[in-house]
Amino acid sequence: MNIATLLTAIRTEIGDKEEPYRYDEMALLEFIQGAISDYSQYRPRRKRGSITLREDSLEYQMPDDYQVWVSGLENYEVLDSMLYLDVYPRSPIILTFVYLANHDVSSLPESSLSLIVDYCMWKLLSDATREGSEISELKLGKGLDIKFDNFDQISKLAETRYSSYLSAVKKTIGGGT
Repeated sequence: MNIATLLTAIRTEIGDKEEPYRYDEMALLEFIQGAISDYSQYRPRRKRGSITLREDSLEYQMPDDYQVWVSGLENYEVLDSMLYLDVYPRSPIILTFVYLANHDVSSLPESSLSLIVDYCMWKLLSDATREGSEISELKLGKGLDIKFDNFDQISKLAETRYSSYLSAVKKTIGGGT
């Protein structure tokens, strides 16, 4: 999958297909990144990793996309995203392991497009409801209230999108890891 596909799908879903756009690209990219991060917690990808252990170091940074190791690090201490050794290696060693990793746009399966769109729609609608309710509390001039009467509908739609996302992303797929 690529970023253009995601942006197009989200713009289509929110009816923001023609310039000038209501949401700039950076705002939508933030929603997409949040969706990918959340998706990765439910459906991480398995990756092979390696770290070169050197004679002068006892601490090593795990890969940036690291969540948790699966195999290959049984005899090592890993806390957060750091690998710790008790003794210095006698010579450089390449340590290979398998770990669960966060996705990026290019690693998302095509089948996840609707999930990412559902998550983004939930965030967009939730943010709109929150911002709108803050605005609706303002008063203009001499007691003139601003009233918006569809926040309940928007809020329900947001919850529907989030429920759809959660039920799909939590569904067991394949044979497991």
